[in-house]
Amino acid sequence: MKILPLLLLGLFAAFLTPACHDHEHNEDDTVAPTITLEAPAANDIVSGAVRIHGVVEDESLHKMSIVVTKDEGALVLFSASPSVHDETSYHFDESFTPAGLTGETAVTLTITVEDHSDHTTTKTVAFKVKP
Repeated sequence: MKILPLLLLGLFAAFLTPACHDHEHNEDDTVAPTITLEAPAANDIVSGAVRIHGVVEDESLHKMSIVVTKDEGALVLFSASPSVHDETSYHFDESFTPAGLTGETAVTLTITVEDHSDHTTTKTVAFKVKP
């Protein structure tokens, strides 16, 4: 049941985001964007500031979202929408310090990237944070 709130959040965000009409879809593009996440790794336990670092690549990126949610209750601890429009490679380096936590807390990072041909790639990583 941890994944359901994340999927609903992603679907809701997709409907709120206007379509890009500045570009025609490339019907020859059959490859979805790639996400290489360097940090955090699955099952990490991070104290203090959380650094989210990696790269997304595609022949024509359109949009990207980074969301960290608390597994219990699906509370969003961090959210970012880096501007990747028309990039072919984007290195992301986001950080945040979780507030209001009293102990070790299970969280899920969800990174979603879409290209101009409507291919979407999503990567999720479960890890823990603590104050």
